[in-house]
Amino acid sequence: MTSGSLPVDRLRTYLGELTPSARAMLLREIERGALFGERIAGLDLVLAELRSQQRGSGHVADRLDGPDRRFFSPLEPFLVDEEIPGKLPGRVARSSLPRIWNWLCGELLPAESEAHCRDVVAALVGEDPAAADRITREFQDRAVAAIDLALRAAANDPQARQQLIAHLGRERVLDDLADIAAVLRVRETLARLAVRLPVAIKNLTDLDLSELRSLLDQPLHRRPEALPYALVLLFTRLAIPVQLLRLVTAPADTHPTEPIASSPYAFAIDLVIDELARAANRIESGLRGRRIPDVCAEIKKFHDLARGLNSVVDGAADTRWRRRLEQLRAETAAMLRSEIDGLPGRVLRLLQPRPMNAHAPAGLDSGEVAEVEATLDLFSACRIHAGEIALHEATARLACELEGDLDKAAPILLEGVRRANGQDHSFRLSQFDAALRFSGKIFGQRYAELLANAAEAAIHGVERAARA
Repeated sequence: MTSGSLPVDRLRTYLGELTPSARAMLLREIERGALFGERIAGLDLVLAELRSQQRGSGHVADRLDGPDRRFFSPLEPFLVDEEIPGKLPGRVARSSLPRIWNWLCGELLPAESEAHCRDVVAALVGEDPAAADRITREFQDRAVAAIDLALRAAANDPQARQQLIAHLGRERVLDDLADIAAVLRVRETLARLAVRLPVAIKNLTDLDLSELRSLLDQPLHRRPEALPYALVLLFTRLAIPVQLLRLVTAPADTHPTEPIASSPYAFAIDLVIDELARAANRIESGLRGRRIPDVCAEIKKFHDLARGLNSVVDGAADTRWRRRLEQLRAETAAMLRSEIDGLPGRVLRLLQPRPMNAHAPAGLDSGEVAEVEATLDLFSACRIHAGEIALHEATARLACELEGDLDKAAPILLEGVRRANGQDHSFRLSQFDAALRFSGKIFGQRYAELLANAAEAAIHGVERAARA
């Protein structure tokens, strides 16, 4: 380990040198200290590294979660890390939890919260997790009753509503609060369902839909308000999210002609549309951060979700689904079109043949070449999935321009490589190398290999001529 390495690297190396049992002991002691309110600079970083290395080594110990994590644990399947415009029942922003916990402990139930935290910590320190779970369930019931009173007051009194929003910090947190109370009310029903559902569903077609409907219906007859959350729970276990729509489109045995909008599972459409909006949101944030591989993956997800939705909403009388789908498609198409529209000009600017010049730079800017190459990857993803993002016309036009430009540039650049010498030769070789990389993205790797072979022959010809 070098003395100049970063503190995080030194920490990672040090923790990696510990045995798994030593890391587990250290992790346990730090978590125990956190329960007593110990706050050390960098503690979160140390905990994150310890947990990461324990997972990597296959030694995963039970977490010594504090009162807040235990209180919110039934919410885990419903949490989302990003926020998008519009609030869908059954989805809670993870960022809302600290605000709600602080309000719960500081404003709504201060004395009860203090006693609860003290009792949970005592049970955990005494290594009695069953007692900690019982205490948590009792406090959840008291908290739900108090939250319901606060929500009813806010619904009937605009001033009370504004005061509650001020305590919570944002109106969106108030919306999430209603979902949190709803999930906690039906947490036992959802827990029983979670045990009976497969942990991971690779393909929903492998399950009998009538059995799945029965599995969803049986525990929910007494608590029909739990159905949206049950669908979210199922949704989080699907490897192919769009398959949730099969619950809506496959007719039930008892109601084969039931309209989609009146199906008890119609909320599945809202869930998939929400997932589509989240994919669009991730595309936008990925473009801002220039995380092109992530963006390409999200474009495929968007395409698959939109294609599934397109076949469902066409048969639905409720046009709000169709309007939302078309809006997301149009917005995403405009966003992607703005990224790829100038691509032919950027390619031409790099590959433009230039007069022979002994003072030419040593080569093209590698960063600019890499950026154009990444944008070509983005273009390829848009081209493959153009059908569901309304980009057929734009990608066809751009493909025609790029193919024509690269087809013309390649032989001219190759001739320049043959004729140039010195630093000018290096510059033209870098241009040709860029043309190879770009052509591989547009024409395929086989075409790029043929060009590379031609370039190699040209270079050997120049070397032979120089020796002669």
